[in-house]
This record gives sequence, structure tokens and C-alpha cells, in this order.
Amino acid sequence: MTRVWLTPWEWACCGDPFEIGDEVDFGIRSRDPEVLVDELGVELTGTVDALESHHEEEYADRVRGRVVAVHEVSREVVERRFEYFVDPFARARPSGRLQLPDGVSAGARLSRQGSSIERVPGSTRLSSVGGIPVAAVEHHRPPTRPADAEERRRQRVGWLVDVEETPPAPRIA
Repeated sequence: MTRVWLTPWEWACCGDPFEIGDEVDFGIRSRDPEVLVDELGVELTGTVDALESHHEEEYADRVRGRVVAVHEVSREVVERRFEYFVDPFARARPSGRLQLPDGVSAGARLSRQGSSIERVPGSTRLSSVGGIPVAAVEHHRPPTRPADAEERRRQRVGWLVDVEETPPAPRIA
């Protein structure tokens, strides 16, 4: 059994949907999962055998076989929205309002919105799913909450796919 890590952004870009029982052929960029420790934690990273990629020119390694399990990996995050103000002309004038041609004044402050997303420690969870759909990534939507709001939610991190590898076909000389 080989456990393969799939990232949502790569799979949404170039992946095909599959279900448990389907045959898969994954290009592998690495068999060293240590890069996942920050993302998944030490314990879960220790269960990963290979990291899939769609963005290599050639793959030195592949995992081919039948999918026996798919686990969606998610975690809780706290998203904080905030609003701040910027005066882009503050350095251009010593004081007062900056006068531009045709009587236009450039002294108004611009409102900008932003957000920060913080992981909630210890909230990573595996959920068994039947496969990976075509639309496998959430698209960013315009904010529906007011500035200075806070939201706690689950965020998909990726998938762990258990593959029963198919032995390579014998070479005929």
C-alpha cells in the first residue's frame, strides 16, 4: 500500500476525477514527505509515502495502481477581516491637500480591506471520502462579512490517497 499526498491547487489545475476502485497513475515529485510537517504535523506526515505533482517536465517516479481509500485532510482556521486606510499622496505634500490639474484634489484616504488566516493548532482531521471530484478546489469569493469580523471554519488542505500499487509489467527481451 502506498499513501500519496495530493494538493488541491495542483489537482484543480490538471487532475482528473477518480473514485475508490479506479486505476490511477500519479507522477511523483518526491518520496520524502518532510516538506509536509508544517502542513500536516509530524504524526500524519509519517504516514505519507509520496507527493504527487502535475507540474514537472518528466517524472523519475510514478505510483500506479488501484485506489483503495481517499481521505480529505482539513483543519480549522480563524479568518479575520480588517479594513485600513491609506493616503497614497501623504509623501507628496508637506501638509494639506495636494492639488492636481483641472481642480482635482487628491487628499482623500483610500479604504483597503484585507484578511489574515491562522491555523488552529491540533485541528487537523482526516475524513474518508469516495473520491476526488472535478471541481476539487474552493474559489475565492468576495467577502460577505463586514470588516473587523472573525470567522472560524474548516479549510481543505489536501487529500491522502491509498493506492494498491500494480507491479510493473515484465520486460520482454
